[in-house]
Amino acid sequence: MEFEQDDLEKFRRKLRFKVFYHLGSFCPDVEDMVQETLTRFFGAVNDGKLRNPESLGAFLNGICNNVIREYRRRLWRDAPQKITPLAPDQPVAPEADLLELRDAIDAGLMQLSDRDRTMLRAFFLEERTKEEICRELGLPELQFRVALFRAKERFRKIYHATLKPQAVWNH
Repeated sequence: MEFEQDDLEKFRRKLRFKVFYHLGSFCPDVEDMVQETLTRFFGAVNDGKLRNPESLGAFLNGICNNVIREYRRRLWRDAPQKITPLAPDQPVAPEADLLELRDAIDAGLMQLSDRDRTMLRAFFLEERTKEEICRELGLPELQFRVALFRAKERFRKIYHATLKPQAVWNH
């Protein structure tokens, strides 16, 4: 399926309006979301996933809705966490609190499966790429996001259930 430059510009304008409408005009990532929508759209068209060419607008609209939902979930999930400051009269030094927190994190990681522990350490602590982690674990790249999300959820449950009361910092 071929598209002319005028078609692309028309898609961009409509997508930009839709994203502005749903997220507000002050959202700094509007252009990124429009570009992501178009990238997914053309990838799907090239892969033959567009079954009905007459419903091109609806197909593009659905992709844009998914991009907006993913953006909102990411904002919600990555929201900065509140840290309760130490009381001024507290006798424990902040370095000791940090050591306790590190110990709590290590204890939580030890309760996870080997795969989850390896994945979380590699991604968050060692800052390795998705490709490296997938190769090491023998995990398909398409399943990486899901596996990482589930590993984080398991760690979060362990941390909140058993380790958070011991830690000084509250989330």
